[in-house]
Amino acid sequence: MKGLAVWLPAALLAGCVAVPGGVDEDHLARSQVLNQRDVFPDLDPGVNETQSQHFQARAYGSGKAMQAADLAETAYQRLMVDTGLSSFAPTAGRYKIVLYASPEEYRRKTGQPGWSNGVTVGSTIYSYEGGHLDGLLSHELSRLVFYDYVGHVNLDHRWVSEGLAVYEESKAGQPASGGVAPPMPAWPQGWQPLPLDYIIRMAPATDRDRTLSSWHLQAESLVRFMIERGGRTGFGQFLGELRQDASFDKAVAASFPGTWRDLADLYASWAKAQQ
Repeated sequence: MKGLAVWLPAALLAGCVAVPGGVDEDHLARSQVLNQRDVFPDLDPGVNETQSQHFQARAYGSGKAMQAADLAETAYQRLMVDTGLSSFAPTAGRYKIVLYASPEEYRRKTGQPGWSNGVTVGSTIYSYEGGHLDGLLSHELSRLVFYDYVGHVNLDHRWVSEGLAVYEESKAGQPASGGVAPPMPAWPQGWQPLPLDYIIRMAPATDRDRTLSSWHLQAESLVRFMIERGGRTGFGQFLGELRQDASFDKAVAASFPGTWRDLADLYASWAKAQQ
């Protein structure tokens, strides 16, 4: 990718050091937002392309492409409801989906590690056919929209983008009108919340263990709390404040007046609600 203009979300900037002579699997699986055309090999002959309002999907057979576009549109509309960004549209046209036939083709052509079931490069989501697709599209699309809407990269925003992505992934299968997120599992006995500064500054490099990672679970819980307790309209304004490069404290105060004074107040209210 040498010489390409790169817009990197925070996921890419908390890098891991590769073992000499080995493969840095975390690096391979980081989603990237790049100003470039497709970088992975295309599908084999027999590809079909379908366009919907917000997506261009490529897969083997019109039915598979249409299904992917339909799943993505439902996930997109659900995200718009949850974020209060109903008037938002992709800034560079339709987002793309490339759907390989199998995990083997996906990993062979993208070079992703065995645990990866999807990756985003530029405005294109790469994955493969299978039952995971609804959740994967919900997750990756949330990050795409977050960075597309906010329009710039700030490392401190990672917990918001990832928390939103995990939250939306949990709602896969729900209607486009928003639906109800399944309840989070109870925190283990003796659980203590990660400090706020840790949540902001110590984001994992990838989603490799997002279903088990305390950081991912707490980031999701915080975002869920803002959306479900603070309200979707307020959360949409919160994202708008981040778009204007406001501090977290200013964004919280402006978006949830009378509810939370600043980020520390939001965090304290969230932590109390977990008891």
